[in-house]
Amino acid sequence: MTTGLIFHDDYLKHKPPENHPENPLRLSATMEHLMKTHVLSMVDQITPQEAKTEDVERVHSLEHINYIRCMSEKGHGRFAVIDPDTYVSPETYHVALLAAGGVMAAGEAVVKKEVENVFALVRPPGHHASRNQATGFCFFDNMSVMVKHLQAKHGVKKVCVFDWDAHAPNGTMGTFYSDPTVLNMSIHQDPKSFYPGVGFIDQIGEGAGRGYTINFPVPGGTGDADYIYFINDFVVPYVRKFKPDLIAIAAGQDSHASDRISQLNVTDAGYAEMTRIFMELADELCGGKLVLELEGGYNVRTLPVTHNAIISTLLGIPHDKKVEGKPLQSTHDLLTQLKNTLKTKSIWGEAPDMHEASEEDNTCKRA
Repeated sequence: MTTGLIFHDDYLKHKPPENHPENPLRLSATMEHLMKTHVLSMVDQITPQEAKTEDVERVHSLEHINYIRCMSEKGHGRFAVIDPDTYVSPETYHVALLAAGGVMAAGEAVVKKEVENVFALVRPPGHHASRNQATGFCFFDNMSVMVKHLQAKHGVKKVCVFDWDAHAPNGTMGTFYSDPTVLNMSIHQDPKSFYPGVGFIDQIGEGAGRGYTINFPVPGGTGDADYIYFINDFVVPYVRKFKPDLIAIAAGQDSHASDRISQLNVTDAGYAEMTRIFMELADELCGGKLVLELEGGYNVRTLPVTHNAIISTLLGIPHDKKVEGKPLQSTHDLLTQLKNTLKTKSIWGEAPDMHEASEEDNTCKRA
């Protein structure tokens, strides 16, 4: 089993202010830990290149791309501010293009069968970035750029995207909300009182894409058993019905019990088990083609260990702990609500059987 790892030293050059949660230590500490555990020596390391403007334009407007470039230039050695969470340093434009290019390289590697599966250890993250807006630490939607690239250049027709980050992927969701070629699924903390304020059960897509967006918003305290129950009982049969050519995971580890940015309780055993399930599903449906790309995850003491558990699972090394406990009653109730919503509103008719800026301008202009 061949596993790829996308990484570039330049990912450390995007530098928000001191004490910002999305900082270079997320990656440098992970690489150091992977080296200590010898996992790094077991993977095929892949060095990415920047995404080209034409690649990013499949998802974002040229005005938005130029705005990020301009804001990076305006950093003048420190940083510029897009919103209270999202800062641009002088290298941000380059690094954001490199992150998008890294996830593209991950997708290409599995489609070309250079590796069976791959983990893209990239930053900055991307799933909150919309066509015309950088927000939530994100500049370009790396996942969407990869999906559009594979569809445009590599003959990939249908992609299943599953997001286990603590936050709903509002950027990715917006990109594919009416697109029936992408099944976009997310489990995240309830957005009623949690960023980004979208990702509710009744948000299931529109037009031809109704039923191809799945949101499963869970309350604080939700943990491993709930995630595994949702995936086994609902996600697996739904993805089987969709029959994707590739499965891609937006792997945000801020749903970890130790991560203070959320109130969720996923553990390393939970991430390892989710990875294992999607590996088996990819083997069954699409020749094992599985891409994981980093989104959130901000506890730099525990994040490297979690990444080690995920990548070890991709390598076929079982985790030493099993998922324990039973799902909460709230999880059962939410799943019933989701199935009923899809039965009445989805174009599928019902949920599947559960048993089956210009360069001359000195001003940075928003799109």
